[in-house]
Amino acid sequence: MKIGLIFSIAAAVIGDFSGKYLAEYQPEKLAAAEWHFETHEGAPLMLYGVLDDGEVKYALKIPYALSILAHSDPSAEVIGLNEFPEDEIPPLYIHYLFDGMVTIGMWMMALSLVYVVGVWMKWSFIRTRWYRWLIVFGGPLSMLAIELGWWFAEVGRQPWILRGIMKVEDAATTSGQVDLMLLLFAGLYLILAIGSTVVLTRMFRKNTVEQELADRELEKEGDFQ
Repeated sequence: MKIGLIFSIAAAVIGDFSGKYLAEYQPEKLAAAEWHFETHEGAPLMLYGVLDDGEVKYALKIPYALSILAHSDPSAEVIGLNEFPEDEIPPLYIHYLFDGMVTIGMWMMALSLVYVVGVWMKWSFIRTRWYRWLIVFGGPLSMLAIELGWWFAEVGRQPWILRGIMKVEDAATTSGQVDLMLLLFAGLYLILAIGSTVVLTRMFRKNTVEQELADRELEKEGDFQ
């Protein structure tokens, strides 16, 4: 959990650098992620909410946070989506991808921090079954955050494949072999998944956790003799 805390803090720091990179090189992606339409100073960071005819409702607004994320200055100006041509604006649903990624990151950081502090303060609840299950589910949640980040990165750069130079529609291949390659790769990964599942299942059945623990105890007893 200490390592998890370190890496979650590192992820937050990297996210800060990424926000500044987007503000400089892909400002439309940052604006779309935050539903930031009007260019102005002291821009707030918006989490959650819904978009109703261009109006953001029910969002959690953190004052000045977007300006800080983009320029490390609470009074800095952040470019809004209205500054860009309509056909160059990314899909606005990437806001939810960003929200999911950030929420999971904050949750994992809090979970790790509470555990580390709990060990130091000798809090009993961190040893309970329910808290350990929260930690277990943290693994799949972390993978989900990674996928949301990838999804956000790829969809957020639309319509560009090379910003300002080439659009995705111009770079898309017209080869008739793409469908075949997709099916072949999908089949390969399916075979690998089935094979890995079968092999791992047989390994664990032949060498159960209980048996492995018993063998380790015997090894320890042998070392003391």
